[in-house]
Amino acid sequence: MDITNNKSSDRLDSRLSYLFHLIGARFLQIGNRHFRHLGLNHYSARMLVLLMDNGEMKTGDLVSRLGLPQSTISTQLQVLNKRKLIKRKRSEKDNRSVMVELTKEGHELAVDCNHLSQAVQDYLVGHFEEKELLKNVQFLEKINKLLGELEHQDLYEFKKNEHNNGASD
Repeated sequence: MDITNNKSSDRLDSRLSYLFHLIGARFLQIGNRHFRHLGLNHYSARMLVLLMDNGEMKTGDLVSRLGLPQSTISTQLQVLNKRKLIKRKRSEKDNRSVMVELTKEGHELAVDCNHLSQAVQDYLVGHFEEKELLKNVQFLEKINKLLGELEHQDLYEFKKNEHNNGASD
């Protein structure tokens, strides 16, 4: 993969976005394979660990921290609540906000999920020299920041054609 050559980036498999897609898909596959028997998926497991690390959180903060749509977070929270792994309640400070916290059972499961996350982290970090790792983390943080800048921009106007299945302006 030669991403520095602009001509090579015409191919999907030469783009950073595709490489990040593959990496994300691998994390999902690894997580889901381990979490499936627990009745969890990668997103719900990540949510449990985030709640374990941070304590009680607003739903909106979960959306922001996980970078997922509100609808995905709501669906995951419904499942976790039904399984009595979390508790939800209205914020005492702002009745519009819903607060989420782990139950005892949720905390125990979060500890296990965190162990898997740490095992993956240890495996990956173990294959890098400290300088290389630091440089790569800085690169990833910069990519994340730049993508945050692009997130709400209109980057391309698609041509209208007969393949738009009746979508309107």
